[in-house]
Amino acid sequence: MCKRFLLSMFLACLLLGQPMAAPPIAAQQDRLILAFYYAWFDWNTWALNLAEQPAQPYLSADPMTVQRHVQEARQAGIDALIHAWYGPTVENNQTEPNFTLLLNAAQEQGLHAALSVDLAPDTAFLRNTQEIVEALTVIRDRHAQHPAYLRVDERPVVFFWRQEQYSVAVWSALRQQVDPNFTQLWIAEGTRSEYLEVFDGLYLYSVAWTATPGPIMQRWGDEVRRWETQLGQPRYWVATTMPGYNDLVTGRTDAFVRERADGGYYRTTWEAAHQSDPDWIVITSFNEWVEGTQIEPATGYGRSYLDLTAQLATIYRRAAVEPTPTPELPTPTPELSTPTPIITPTATLLPTPSVTVTPTATLLPTATPFRLPTPTPRMPHLDVLTPIAPGPTPLGGYRTPEAPATPTRLPRLPVEGASPDNTQPCFPVLALLWFIPALLRRRPGRFV
Repeated sequence: MCKRFLLSMFLACLLLGQPMAAPPIAAQQDRLILAFYYAWFDWNTWALNLAEQPAQPYLSADPMTVQRHVQEARQAGIDALIHAWYGPTVENNQTEPNFTLLLNAAQEQGLHAALSVDLAPDTAFLRNTQEIVEALTVIRDRHAQHPAYLRVDERPVVFFWRQEQYSVAVWSALRQQVDPNFTQLWIAEGTRSEYLEVFDGLYLYSVAWTATPGPIMQRWGDEVRRWETQLGQPRYWVATTMPGYNDLVTGRTDAFVRERADGGYYRTTWEAAHQSDPDWIVITSFNEWVEGTQIEPATGYGRSYLDLTAQLATIYRRAAVEPTPTPELPTPTPELSTPTPIITPTATLLPTPSVTVTPTATLLPTATPFRLPTPTPRMPHLDVLTPIAPGPTPLGGYRTPEAPATPTRLPRLPVEGASPDNTQPCFPVLALLWFIPALLRRRPGRFV
């Protein structure tokens, strides 16, 4: 009996030390809630004059911070964090080692994680197609093999940022080298829908330039469905939600502010995303502090955006699973033979009343996303549309009339440094090693 008790205690310790498996994602019908995640912050970040400061300033390479972020994401109803990634180079690049921390923490707490490959030329990490092939091979052969990596229908999900640096034809050749059998799901960014010939889905990183994102998301959701029908293959529409935007700290010439309105803008984008019938929803962002799109706890608003995310995610999921009621057809009434009335010559026919027809409102065409030519800090005229001339559209689809728009995200200066060890001893095992000698010193038969 005593031996059985000790064996049970030992097995319990082993089980407590095992990571929690993340639930598998079954198919396209599983409408995921994702959030972009950034892991390149250090103490210099919090010295900036940010619109908000985190409730707990942190180093992105701190394993305890990553574990806290994963826990907060789960509590908010998020299925996976999409980690911005410069590539597999470790030197002067936190995003590679810190993604390993994120995967391990996600596995322990039952979350998923995936990569967003950053191809912006200002990062200068993936500078040509050969380096892109090498990076995508690392994702395929190393990162995507981790149990916590996000898979849908057994296909690893890979997001891309600024893929428009290369043509559709170039991407077709790249995919033939890396993923010729389309065993992965590649999600492109921007308003160039022709990339759906090669990529499996489309998302807009930012919709903050408009106060009324509903028509924009409806337009691009319909566009993805059109390509899906044209190609005869599934294509994913990933709708964007944002709490607000404030990149004044960057010093960009086109910096602007989209006020949060105490969660009002966040609710608006969620409703707009929901109405566009998305396959997935992605939040911009979990912790992009430099552009003020974070929902992570802050000194000013506390945990309110995490709590609001949990509420909105519950509403979205409930609506997604509830079947639409089928209206009952009325029971047909048997036709009875009606005698033909006889009209006498003296009958007077009443004039038919005239019907007033109300003209149908003509819907204006949805404007292409844009950048304002002369942004100001508070931008009262954000919704004045600027037409875009024909030709290649900059990423995100907005630009000034005189020059291409600057990237939507701030060029980052990666911070050099190795990631700390993320291994921790199992406390129950240590306690058991202390407890066994004490048991042996007691009288036989105590646990009989």
